[in-house]
Amino acid sequence: MTPNNIRLVISTSLLTFLLAACDKAPPPAEPAAPPPPPAETAPSQETVPPPAGETPPPDAAEPAPSPAPTPPPPTEPSAVPKPTASEPALDAMHAAIPSAKISVPVELRYRIDGEALPGQPVTLHLAAIPRVAGVNLHVTLKPVEGLNVAAAPLEIQKASAATPYRQQLTLTRSGAGPDHLRVLVTMDMPEGKAFGYFSVPLASGITAQKPESVKQR
Repeated sequence: MTPNNIRLVISTSLLTFLLAACDKAPPPAEPAAPPPPPAETAPSQETVPPPAGETPPPDAAEPAPSPAPTPPPPTEPSAVPKPTASEPALDAMHAAIPSAKISVPVELRYRIDGEALPGQPVTLHLAAIPRVAGVNLHVTLKPVEGLNVAAAPLEIQKASAATPYRQQLTLTRSGAGPDHLRVLVTMDMPEGKAFGYFSVPLASGITAQKPESVKQR
């Protein structure tokens, strides 16, 4: 065999070997799919503190507790009834007529708002004025037929001298009602209980005593 034939055989063998190797090579791999996009995340619910030196907005600040109201100072009860604008002055009131037997050192004054006509209620103002201090001062109207009295008795535990103790009553006379009423005044003294009856006229034409000067508080 000539050298040319040897080279031809070798070339043919190499070409055959290369073709066989190409047929056995694996196919090229497909390109990988791109990764999925990241999922959207919900905004955080946590409150971010404000930077140093800044105050939070008004709606974030907690309201300050309102101060408790200051209670009014306690007042001491007074045994002396305070006069109102509807009560007459002592100078405008009449002195009730005392009975012959009287031991209580108290002056009684009265005033009737209008004439005490039968069937028509009227207001009776009374003022008991002790001349000396005492205890358990009581002013009571004596019940009488034909006269309706709507009021409770006046009771003062500790009475001071020259201090008027007032009372308002509503009187209603019937057709045969009395023309005057009797008022009992009692007060405890160091020597014992003192009492006295006073007469207050109701019918027209009856003149009461002229009021005397009494110190008014």
